[in-house]
Amino acid sequence: MKKTLFFLLFSGSLFAQNAELLNNDWYISQMTISNQTTTSPVMQLAIGTSKFMNSGNSYNFNSAYYNTAGSTITFSTTADSFTRQGGGCTLAIYNGTNAAAAQDYDQKNCDFFFNSVSGTVFNYQIINNGGTYKTLIITNPSTGNKIYYNNASFLGIKENNLQQSLLIYPNPVKEILTLENIENDLSVKVFNMIGQLVYEGKSADKKVKIDTQNFAVGQYILIVNGKKPYQFIKE
Repeated sequence: MKKTLFFLLFSGSLFAQNAELLNNDWYISQMTISNQTTTSPVMQLAIGTSKFMNSGNSYNFNSAYYNTAGSTITFSTTADSFTRQGGGCTLAIYNGTNAAAAQDYDQKNCDFFFNSVSGTVFNYQIINNGGTYKTLIITNPSTGNKIYYNNASFLGIKENNLQQSLLIYPNPVKEILTLENIENDLSVKVFNMIGQLVYEGKSADKKVKIDTQNFAVGQYILIVNGKKPYQFIKE
């Protein structure tokens, strides 16, 4: 009985610790490698879904952009970390929009996990940004390199163009981001790619204007209540 009770308590603790990892789909938004930060290049396709999965006797993590870096992992029971064992990267070649940048970004995703020996420990942190929007940060403590993920799916260029009911322009933006055909009293938020809230407001008319002049150059996520997340670039 004592062994059974210990196992139940251990399992419950492990699940509680990692439930958010397992219950969300994650999307790469940004990497910091050798102190240089790169946001996800916009492709014609939506960014791949990164997932933590329980495969019965073990856990797996697939970190996806266009290609996928997949490995078996073991969660720590005392810290927010996991250990990688084995694995590898898919080798498909993306030749669409921003091909050179996308291929380089794919390689960074692969190198982040596999330019280290099997048994390397990675730390993770989940930041709650209000509502259901979350940012996951995975860090290799031996190098300081990081990958940032969000649980909001970013749309590819073709999918962005299909959002006809809500008009959002220009993209890229230099000064004013305009939203048209928006209902009244909707929450409007803008996050940067590490999950920090940089703008918050409410719609009061059919048109909303967001001043981005003080935003740092880079990519951002626009969250309008009831709408799909929208990614835009500040020049």
